[in-house]
Amino acid sequence: MALNDKIKNNKFIQLWLIIGIIAGFAAVVFFTVTYINQKILCDISCRMKNEISLVIVMISLFGLFIGSLTYYFISEKYEKKIDKIHKDMSQTLRFLDVEERKIIKSLIDNKGKDTQTNIVKNTGLSRVKVSRIINRLEQREIIKKIPNGMTNTVDLNDELKKILVE
Repeated sequence: MALNDKIKNNKFIQLWLIIGIIAGFAAVVFFTVTYINQKILCDISCRMKNEISLVIVMISLFGLFIGSLTYYFISEKYEKKIDKIHKDMSQTLRFLDVEERKIIKSLIDNKGKDTQTNIVKNTGLSRVKVSRIINRLEQREIIKKIPNGMTNTVDLNDELKKILVE
């Protein structure tokens, strides 16, 4: 079973779990108030007050139910957008060669900013190779290189950071 199918099934289970919890709570409140009304045997005005409180609780539960459904459908919409962004990201990274992708992936894993020394450690590439690739990426304005003591801080382009870093 694919990961997306598991996520969708999990969301479906969550939705029914929310519906079940709300329905169960509503049933408990309804039967409790009805039982109290019948066993206490109060007059008509007392029963009217209890029924009004029951209506308020039911309206609140209905609002909670509608809110849960709205959240479910809105979150599903945003998950589709995130999936689309990830697909766009993989398409964007295809235009880079293998070593450039390693460096960009290392930057993405570190929220778009990392030191050149850490990039060498994370990618397994030599210092010279990383330096040359960083210079190429900087010329194409994919990254910015900022001197930082004995190393450089490498920062992903702001527009790419918005797209690639969550």
